[in-house]
Amino acid sequence: MTLKQIEYFIKVCELKQISECSKFFGISQSAMSIAIKNLENSLGGELFDRIGKSLVINERGKAFLKSITPIYNRVLEIRKNMLNEDMFDIAITSSKNIGSYLLPEAISQILENKNDKSKIHLDIKIENTESILQNILNNQCDIGLIEGSLKNSEVSTITICEDELFVVTGDKDLAQKSWTINSLKDYGWVMREVGSGTREVFFNNIKENPNLNIILELPTSEAIKNSIRNRPLFTCLPYFAIHNELGNGLYKVNIKGKKFIRNLYAIYSKDKKNSETFMNIINEIIENMRKFHKKISSQNS
Repeated sequence: MTLKQIEYFIKVCELKQISECSKFFGISQSAMSIAIKNLENSLGGELFDRIGKSLVINERGKAFLKSITPIYNRVLEIRKNMLNEDMFDIAITSSKNIGSYLLPEAISQILENKNDKSKIHLDIKIENTESILQNILNNQCDIGLIEGSLKNSEVSTITICEDELFVVTGDKDLAQKSWTINSLKDYGWVMREVGSGTREVFFNNIKENPNLNIILELPTSEAIKNSIRNRPLFTCLPYFAIHNELGNGLYKVNIKGKKFIRNLYAIYSKDKKNSETFMNIINEIIENMRKFHKKISSQNS
């Protein structure tokens, strides 16, 4: 069964004669008859009763017409949208922090503002930064959203914004003091796994004091927050992941002479040819994340 056969079938139902239908499509009557016969063979039975020169749709044909018409119309709509470059299926792989705290707000704003939301389909997956780079290089996603530095000549980058990480504890009394990283090395630390951009930035900034007492590694910021809340344990997380919970079992810690600054990036393969409309959608997502990040960061005092 082919799309062309379905198209012929629907038109024959309308015109009721092979001759008129063949004229409409500009093909011979024999070609039209063969196409209808092949469709019937593929469906296991006749769709029309042959009465003289006319084709009269039978009960089997009526059932098929009822089932196939909405599918055929949807295919025509998809074809029209694709020809107009109005339909986009975009695969985004995001770091866990960006995907959990920034991306949902950015996408919600886009979908709220679009007149035809069905034309944009976003396939979103969450990975750590190291895995995202591999997905980009293996053409398993269109856009990656990552935290921290990236040095790879095969990808293009767009800076989303500058972001600051903070050392956090679950113990209010410990948070009242100013510390050096070295003075905290004997306390228990709960950190993200190897491959996390957050972890990489933090440890790149404390190379002179690498021997922290890491008692637990967890794959998400939410899990880390729950594990240290109201406990004398430490971690390092982005402000946008903790701002709503500071003072409620989580407390920022002042580290003398240290600021943990990194950039958030969107990355894509240099070999990928993206349309102007595609890039406009991505740039809109990025701009929405910038605005939301700025709004959250303004609360940091």
